[in-house]
Amino acid sequence: MTMEHGEDCCVKVAVHARPLIGDEKLQGCKDCVTVVPGKPQVQIGTHSFTFDHVYGSSGTPSTAMFDECVAPLVEGLFQGYNATVLAYGQTGSGKTYTMGTACKEGTHVGIIPRAMAALFDKIEKLKNQVDFQLRVSFIEILKEEVRDLLDPATVAAGKVENGNGHAGKLSVPGKPPVQIREGSNGVITLSGSTEVHVTTQKEMTTCLEQGSLSRATGSTNMNNQ
Repeated sequence: MTMEHGEDCCVKVAVHARPLIGDEKLQGCKDCVTVVPGKPQVQIGTHSFTFDHVYGSSGTPSTAMFDECVAPLVEGLFQGYNATVLAYGQTGSGKTYTMGTACKEGTHVGIIPRAMAALFDKIEKLKNQVDFQLRVSFIEILKEEVRDLLDPATVAAGKVENGNGHAGKLSVPGKPPVQIREGSNGVITLSGSTEVHVTTQKEMTTCLEQGSLSRATGSTNMNNQ
């Protein structure tokens, strides 16, 4: 999307450096990533890497992440742009914590709840000028299968777990699997996924909480559940 200062940029990359957690400190672990003061740059050993933003550790406070990276995307939605926020990292790196699917309150509110609040705040300001319709989907891709986390039948089937603590391959009788398709206009759609019509932030939060509870989780050496 076109940014405020005339800079055209489709993708920006921000690094969120997670601090050591309690168990890691007890094991004597040390930070392997150093944030370069005053710069959006991290250093690992003798190698330096520069990004658009760096948050956490001694970098910019994590609370600034939404305002600088995501708020402009929410604003862009009302100008006709599509927007995606992708959290990428290995198990235990803090993706769920950063995105905020747990709906925590206070300073630990993640990106998704903040985006929801900003979305409805903007709708409130424009409600006398434009009619809005909001629909919510929540999917999970697990072992090359797309799980619909807002479909009661899929959620019930997902409670059956295999020996590793992860939900196994799901088969819901009478319901075709969700498929990711690209239309002739290049628009990506989720064919067969549940779409919930919402009118308030509370209703959207309910969908977020329901979907978060339905996600497949399991313990690994990097992430004890």
